[in-house]
This record gives sequence, structure tokens and C-alpha cells, in this order.
Amino acid sequence: MTQAKNYSIVSIALIAMSALVALLSSFGTLAESLRILFISDPDQSGFASVFSGQIWRLLTPAFIHFGPMHLIFNLLWVWDLGIVIENRKGPGFYLGFFVVAAVISNVAQYLLTSNPQFGGMSGVVYGLFSYVWIRGRYDPAFNGIMRKATVNMMLAWFVLCWTGLLGPIANWAHTMGLVVGAVWAYLECKSLRLDQTSASLPANKVQSLEYFSTADILKAEALRSWVKDQCLPEARQQFDTIDGKLKIITAIIQQKGIETLPPHETQALEIVFADALVQETGLNWAVIDDDDQRTFILLKSGTPPLSFSLVPATRIAEAVKDGKLNELFQTSVQTIRNSQLPQT
Repeated sequence: MTQAKNYSIVSIALIAMSALVALLSSFGTLAESLRILFISDPDQSGFASVFSGQIWRLLTPAFIHFGPMHLIFNLLWVWDLGIVIENRKGPGFYLGFFVVAAVISNVAQYLLTSNPQFGGMSGVVYGLFSYVWIRGRYDPAFNGIMRKATVNMMLAWFVLCWTGLLGPIANWAHTMGLVVGAVWAYLECKSLRLDQTSASLPANKVQSLEYFSTADILKAEALRSWVKDQCLPEARQQFDTIDGKLKIITAIIQQKGIETLPPHETQALEIVFADALVQETGLNWAVIDDDDQRTFILLKSGTPPLSFSLVPATRIAEAVKDGKLNELFQTSVQTIRNSQLPQT
């Protein structure tokens, strides 16, 4: 299992570049030293400088900061949010996100104001913020990272900047960064249907948690046996491997569909998919005893224990239809593993 880092390589690079530009420009007071970094040369109009080959100008305004507080405020957010993004998505994703958010927010600010003399990492910060915020609403791996108080503070600051009371601010860069991060996160969640992977259970359900009884074990084994019985004899030995379980699930759904299966057979598919997760992550089986109904779940020992619902058979069937069962499995595994990461 990948160990969470308490630092971000990409954030360190962004902070170092921003600090260097701040020092060389005396925190933005030496305007002449920034001419090469503005999105357009102040003596030219439009994107003439960019079209002449100076394409770095689309990105470099993000590294310009006007004053120590402007620099410190932005880079603290880059550090905190960057650790979250890099731990969960990797440095390659984070770097790509930075480039897209910076370019779009910079271009929007220039197009809508015609003033090239602006700068700051705020557009990227609002992009990182909205990405983590929206992912947290649908993705258990991100859930709980962005506290409600933090969301309210960031949105209040966003509105306050638009009032003009804080002086000249690149508000369009803020706005487009916010939009880029939110749209990006929403499209990812919609594509992966992360709300239907293995998800942490609410605290009120955990209160009814019990370990497997003998009857539970026998029931689970009977459901597994049904799955095995659907396979050709030479394929049953594959059941012991993760890949084999996923292939058997795929074959059953492709042959029988899901709509006509009785409840105990759809539950059998959920059990076997969960078996594959147990095999990969080392979780334990448990049940929720709620109003005389015993619901199978997965459990990670700890204080308090972490518990996860099973992936619904309808979601498994949908993934098979789309050819994304392995992707659903890997997303569920990552959700389970990321639930063990410390919140920031």
C-alpha cells in the first residue's frame, strides 16, 4: 500500500518558482523585471507576444505576486491542497491540472479586462479548492477533506474580492479557476460513478456492526457456490484469483444479464466482487444488524473501525457493459486505501 506523503513535489516546485520571481521583482514592485512574465508585453496588444512564440506567457502570470501577504496566502493554499491532490491523483495529474487551471484563468482575466499587468496563484488555488470540494461530495476517497468552514471561508473571500473593497484583484482568474476545478471534478465523478463504489458507512450504521456468525458464513459460502456453479469445470480454479473472480462475474452478467436475476443471485455477484476487494486490501467481513435485516459489509480493523458497503450488483453490471469492471475494482481499492490517509 502506498504511504501518504506529508509534502508535494509539485507544490514545492511551484512555491520555489513563485518565491524566486517575488525576490527578483521585489514582490512585484520592479515592473520592468516582470515584462517578460506578463501574459502580454504592456507595449503590445492582444496576444501578439504569445503568437510570436512566447507561449510561456500563458502560464507565468501565476508566479507573479504583489506583496508578501499575496505570496504567503496563495502558497499556503498551494501547499495544503497540493498534498491532497498529489497523494490521491499523483504528481503527473497535479502538474497537468496546474497548467490547465493557470492558462485558462490567466487567459480569461486578460480577455475580460485587457490589462496584462496581473498575477498570482489564486486562479490555480481556487481550481484546486473547487476540485477537492466537488470530489469530496461524491468520492469517498476525498470525503471529509474539505471542512464546511473552509468552504464557507473560501467562497466568502471570493465574493468579498468581487466587491472591490480589497483593491484591484484578478477576479476573473479566481472565477475561471473555480469553474475549471469544479467542472473537472464533476466530469470525473460522473465518468467513474464514484458514488457507487465501496463507500464508507455512516456512523449510525456502524453502531449496529457485528462480526460474521456461523449462519452468515454459511450463507456467504452458498452464494459463492452459486457463482462457481455457473462456470465450466476448467474455469472454476480461476476463482481463487482476483482476475479470475472478475472474469467469472463478467461472464455471468454477459450470459444472463442482471434484470432477470433473483435477489440472491445478484447478491452472490456482490459477494464475489467484495471477495476480490478483500483479497486485494486485506479487509474483513462483517454485518450490520438493523431491524432484523443483516447486511454484509467490509471492515477495516482500527479505532474506530472503518466499514464499507458492498458495490451494488447494478453498478457491477453497468461496469461490465461498459467494459470498465477492472476500472471499477481499482477505483474501489483506491477508495478503501485512501480512507486510511490522514485528513489535511
